[in-house]
Amino acid sequence: MPMKTIVLLIGTNEAGKTKTLKKFFGVSLIMRLRPLQLLNKVINGTTVFGVSLSSPQEQSKFCNVNEVETRLTKRIQKCEDTSGGKDYAIIIPFGVYQKSRKSKLLNEKCILEPMEWLKGLGFKVVALYLRKESARLLDDKSSLVRKIAKFEILSNKEYERQAKEIEALLVKLLK
Repeated sequence: MPMKTIVLLIGTNEAGKTKTLKKFFGVSLIMRLRPLQLLNKVINGTTVFGVSLSSPQEQSKFCNVNEVETRLTKRIQKCEDTSGGKDYAIIIPFGVYQKSRKSKLLNEKCILEPMEWLKGLGFKVVALYLRKESARLLDDKSSLVRKIAKFEILSNKEYERQAKEIEALLVKLLK
């Protein structure tokens, strides 16, 4: 069975997930993408996809796991249809945020449960933390993400550098 990899680019609001991925895929930072627009790039002979560069958590009601999984399913299906059964990787931005300005409740369940669900579907899941140093409740958010992310990239609006770091990581992962 071909190995399919999902790279979760996890970061807070305004961490630069979308802009970093636009640089990674060679898309203008000011270009607006269509819903479920498919982007791709080949690394080590494996196609790396991006589908809709927004976070499924940020498009859903606060911590609605079912909505997040439905959005993930649509993205995965687009990659499955395009790949023709071959190995591929997909990068999906994952937002970590709090319920409201007053609430310290994080959307932890909406990150952890979809990750386990994806693993249960047979995907290799790799979490990458795009760490913004000035986020609200940074210690709580970093504590959550560092439990699951094997890799970390400092986000400081150097989108080209951040994209190159993601590519270097994928070169190693997709050998």
